[in-house]
Amino acid sequence: MARLRLRSQLLIASLLIICTLTGGLLLIVRYTVRSEIAKQVRESTDASLLAFENVQRERELQLSRTAALLAELPTLKASMTTEHALTIQDASEPFWKLAGSDLFLLAKSDGSLLGFHVAKPGWDAEVAARDLKSSLEQGEDAAWWYANGQLYRVFLHPITAGTAESQRQLGILAIGYQIDSTMAKQLAEVSGSEIALATGDKIIASTLSPQEEAELQQSLQRNFNADNDSREMTLGSNQYQVASILIQSGPPAPVKSYVLMSLQPANGFIKRLNRTIFILAISAVVLAALLLTFVSRTITHPLDNLVSGVRALAAGDYTYSITPRGSSEVAELGEAFSKMRGELLASQQQQLATERIAAFGTAASSISHDLRHYLAAVVANAEFLYEAEKLKLNRDEIYDEIKTASDQMIDLLDSLRELARADSSIVPVPGFLDQSVQRAIESVRARPELRSRVISISTSGDMNGVFDPKKMERAFFNLLLNACEATGQSEGQIKIEVGSSGESFEVRVADNGAGVPASIRGTLFNPFVSSGKSNGTGLGLAIVSKVIHDHGGTVTVERTSGAGTIFLVTLPRSVNGRAMTDRTPASSFS
Repeated sequence: MARLRLRSQLLIASLLIICTLTGGLLLIVRYTVRSEIAKQVRESTDASLLAFENVQRERELQLSRTAALLAELPTLKASMTTEHALTIQDASEPFWKLAGSDLFLLAKSDGSLLGFHVAKPGWDAEVAARDLKSSLEQGEDAAWWYANGQLYRVFLHPITAGTAESQRQLGILAIGYQIDSTMAKQLAEVSGSEIALATGDKIIASTLSPQEEAELQQSLQRNFNADNDSREMTLGSNQYQVASILIQSGPPAPVKSYVLMSLQPANGFIKRLNRTIFILAISAVVLAALLLTFVSRTITHPLDNLVSGVRALAAGDYTYSITPRGSSEVAELGEAFSKMRGELLASQQQQLATERIAAFGTAASSISHDLRHYLAAVVANAEFLYEAEKLKLNRDEIYDEIKTASDQMIDLLDSLRELARADSSIVPVPGFLDQSVQRAIESVRARPELRSRVISISTSGDMNGVFDPKKMERAFFNLLLNACEATGQSEGQIKIEVGSSGESFEVRVADNGAGVPASIRGTLFNPFVSSGKSNGTGLGLAIVSKVIHDHGGTVTVERTSGAGTIFLVTLPRSVNGRAMTDRTPASSFS
């Protein structure tokens, strides 16, 4: 099957991608905005309900207390003892003003009305007497009274006289507040939306315009009054998202609050956004078609992939995947590049294998030289020990030399075994890091050829930690030995700084040697890497790296130049999360 030319592939793919992204962006934006609007409606609904409950609770508590206080006033009790309606009606007005309520009435114990006051017309004494008797029959202390389109929340309290033994009831006191447009405005201010309060299918208060309220009334009469129902609704020239909350289930009638959030700002924003995205999408498609016609021969995705592969190969990455695809020319070029990369990888692997064999040969030669040197010392001193009496030699000195050569051979073999272990072989115990460093310094100074070196140490902070003292002492010994061998015999100076902060240690070992050669800086901590040492095995720094890594730390060359080198060792204070103690463990270098 013939492949399309690169120009055709780019043009078709780009047009499809632009159209898909544009359509997807429109859908995502519209869905996001709609979801946000729905979320705001829910939050506004919850806020409105909470506000109504808080306001209602505060008013109920206030009026309940007011009713209790008024019922205990001696002047009010004195008026009630007359049982004369006109006298009580005239005398009750100051008490009504004192209560500050929308409704106030006084009645006999049987419900007969004696005094009645209401802030707004439309609620007469006959209706009040009827609702009062209904509340008394049901034994209510608080009740909802509704009539003639007005809804009141009313609190009742008995008026009594006499002591507890001879107490008698003089009558009933009732005060209440009206659910009206003032309440609706308070809810609207809290929720940031329009509010309508209704009983059944009749609106009793709202913040809507008269036209919008009339249309909402018609919708309610068409049975749009299900609990928690939510939908879009057009009232007048505005579009709203409407949700309802049941405030009171009744009797005498269920009371609902309708929250109406205007959708006009959101709809206008969506229209403007759709228009802008559409214009930009058409412009992008036309411009992309024109540009891709001219630049498709030089700017291509397959070529970008190929360039990335070439850069990865130049950086030494032979695993970078290149799939020969696109036009026929690019596919052939990619296949040729993949073949070339495979040949280079095989050549590099062969070269690495050769170098590895050579490195092992060099290391084996150096190690065998050291072992022969130590064995020769052991054999020679054994002969001296055999003829010690005859030659009048000191057996203790000969024995010490044999032991020293034996320990050096064991140390060399332990170094090889340490590097051969893949897992961690440390045994962490509580200790003090500066003591391990000090013992390593003493071991280095014990060597006759290094006694001319000047080694100084300074410490700061808490040295208490959890680590393997023997392994740590060995690591610092190798690090100090490397620093001493890098300096001159007469002017060699090594400075050690041991510090701690928080949960970690920092140790710096500085020398005034010639610095690390550039040829081995990248592989300095690898086994068998050595420079400028006639009998060096290249194991010292490799062991340092292994021990520090097993403790969860790092060792790096912080700075190196012709004036000297600074090695930085960073260690955690506690290995494996073990708790630290103040005891000092005994350890010796091995």
